Amino acid sequence: MSVGSRKRSVRYTGIDLALLAVTAVVSGVIFTANWTFYYVIEAFAGPIGARLLTYGLWFIGAPLAASLVRKPGSALLGEFLGALVETLIAPQGGITNAIYGFAQGLASEVGYAVFLYRSWSLLPTALAGFLAGIPAVALDAILFEVVGTPFEMTLWVVAAGLSGLIYAVIANLAVKNLRR
Repeated sequence: MSVGSRKRSVRYTGIDLALLAVTAVVSGVIFTANWTFYYVIEAFAGPIGARLLTYGLWFIGAPLAASLVRKPGSALLGEFLGALVETLIAPQGGITNAIYGFAQGLASEVGYAVFLYRSWSLLPTALAGFLAGIPAVALDAILFEVVGTPFEMTLWVVAAGLSGLIYAVIANLAVKNLRR
């Protein structure tokens, strides 16, 4: 190890694990309730409006966990564990919930990794929220054949990403207020 560099510990404490567990339950409940919101909004605002207004709620486990725990891997764990809780509450999604949770959590994790896990502020959180929209729309296409024209797919990714960004920022600000 060179002079001036130090190895950062990624050990999770009992408090970190408890925060992840609470985040998973809260996120799982939000994910489950969001299905109703999505279908109601889609009926009135179409697929773009529904993605813009609701998809970010399905990504909220990652920024919520990362803003609380502030350790590498916390975004992935928050999103993935929330998806598992969603499956326990409303099992109709089955294994696809876990697939979405893992992919969205991993994409969100990239938002923090870009900043080398040194910042948990609004910018990495917003990026993490936006990035979760990419695998969400891709998995919709792969798993459920929800496919549109290239232009429509681009709009869906942008709408899902913006929704993720908005709800990630809200989650980050909520955690900041809790810390005060």
